[in-house]
Amino acid sequence: MSILSSGIRHHVARNWTALAAAVAVVLWAVAVSEAPFLQMGSNGLVTILRWPYFAGLLVVCTAFIAEVFRRASSNIRLVLLLLTLVLILFGTAPAIEPVASITESWIHTGFISYVLNHGHVLQGYDARFSWPGGFVLAAMLTAFVGHTDSLVFARWFPLFIEALYLAPVIVIGSYAGVSRRTKWLGVAFFFAADWIYQDYFSPQALDYFFYLVVVASVLALWSPGRRGFVTGRGLIATKLDQVRNAWRLKRLTGEQTVAAYETPTVFALLVIITLIMLAIVMSHQLTPYALILALVACLVTSRLGRPELLAFAIVLSVGWLSLGASDFWMGHLSVIFGGVGQLSNNLGSNVVSRVVGSASHRFIVSSRIGFTAAFIAMAGVGALRRATDSRTLEFLVAAPFVILGLQGYGGEGLLRVVLFGLPFTSLLAASAIVPTRTGEVRPWIPPMKWLNSVATLRPAALLRPATAAIILIAMCSVTVIVRGGNDAYESYSAGELNAVNYVYDHIGANQALGVVVTYLPLGQRDVGTLSVVAMAGDSYLAPHQIATSLLQLRPRFIILSQSQEAWGEVVAGYNKGWETQLASTILNKDYRLVAAWTTAQVYEAYNKWGPLPS
Repeated sequence: MSILSSGIRHHVARNWTALAAAVAVVLWAVAVSEAPFLQMGSNGLVTILRWPYFAGLLVVCTAFIAEVFRRASSNIRLVLLLLTLVLILFGTAPAIEPVASITESWIHTGFISYVLNHGHVLQGYDARFSWPGGFVLAAMLTAFVGHTDSLVFARWFPLFIEALYLAPVIVIGSYAGVSRRTKWLGVAFFFAADWIYQDYFSPQALDYFFYLVVVASVLALWSPGRRGFVTGRGLIATKLDQVRNAWRLKRLTGEQTVAAYETPTVFALLVIITLIMLAIVMSHQLTPYALILALVACLVTSRLGRPELLAFAIVLSVGWLSLGASDFWMGHLSVIFGGVGQLSNNLGSNVVSRVVGSASHRFIVSSRIGFTAAFIAMAGVGALRRATDSRTLEFLVAAPFVILGLQGYGGEGLLRVVLFGLPFTSLLAASAIVPTRTGEVRPWIPPMKWLNSVATLRPAALLRPATAAIILIAMCSVTVIVRGGNDAYESYSAGELNAVNYVYDHIGANQALGVVVTYLPLGQRDVGTLSVVAMAGDSYLAPHQIATSLLQLRPRFIILSQSQEAWGEVVAGYNKGWETQLASTILNKDYRLVAAWTTAQVYEAYNKWGPLPS
């Protein structure tokens, strides 16, 4: 019996971090089962999460850091803990919210249904149809599984795609020239810092996965050759030698790299990568150019051995824009190139213009900006502390920011730029805690020998893992707050979906649906036939102006709902109860209530002296 109990204790001691993952999942399940969706406050998802959620988050983060700094850590246990972290961070909203969030998810579902039903895209309807690759792929998958629409994928897509990101991010960490502990810590930071919510059901979320796969493949295929910098010349002179070397012809033709495989294998992998790049250029208008910049960064830092790959990326991207997306750019060149050189304006549209609305909304937006700035600053410290054979990570972080000087890309431009650099920023941030000490490129901040000596003593030896644990827990907690900060108006109830479906079932051809703002599960049916008129948005009309505009346009149906009311209070700064006053005005002006749910009401126009307006 003593031998058996000893064996059990040994097994538990060895695998306690894996058991911690199970405990975290149980706590998470309790939290999401108790979360009252309809009681969500203005700060979004965090307002309905109870203590078991944060206890589960604490358990999994602590167990992960303990496994990272364990002498005999297991890759399997680390992956299990990371998947648990992904579940907690990105599976909570789908588990609590009754239907898919984000209006664009529903719009993309409608696009996919159109392709599925007609066998082609709807020309001239929406710019996104000029990049139909993701929609066509989803239509094929929907038909393959035997469904009539893709809504079955939309709700849980964020969790699925984030879990899919794990593999290429691990590969990037494995070949980025950082230590093993830095790699795993950086992978955890990647998910802990991903508050950006660009993983909703969309082609860009899939394209981001392809982007990670291509960059991971390049880093795995080629490594920098030994360049033999002259030592003893001083730090500044050595750095200048490295900069001059970066722009020599041998570097730009890939001659200073070492391939990991024989030429036939490299060629076969290049063919596969080129096919992936073709899928990228057909699916999203921004990702191909972020990939081009990433390949340039790899080329100048001796991590891309074949400059032809960069040439292929440029030809495919420009070729698709010129031919495949010609319906879009004809007459819209100012949209594509209008932001060239207007960096300050682009930053203003992405940062300053978002700090509006109620105090709660300004807090969420300011927290996002502050969190991102602090994380990038931490990565800067890591860049100064680490030794390496190439500055590829630093170049990959900086490269996407060139996009801001070339194209505004609306209000999401800076979000996408930060996301493109996030895997590399995360590894640099991890290097601030666990810097690599070997490599031809010496650190700007030399290691402090006395600190290393102290760190070998207990309890000082716990300083580094304790610091890592505190930072990871803090990052995850902030991400929970800021990622779900918009959920008060970007997540939808079953009643709102019922209201939208009621309109779809009763509206006639050439008739319009009126809404205050398009924060509704709209767009999944009748693409190209249903007209939706939104009275507010970036303009932030006063409530009485919204009522006046609605009555002037006289749409057949009007939907008022919980998500629109939350948008008005949180983002536009309207007084509480503003939608009730709007409903009263509508009812007094030849509209009647025809359907109602707890969270949504449908009003229909009627006319005693003639037919309904068309």
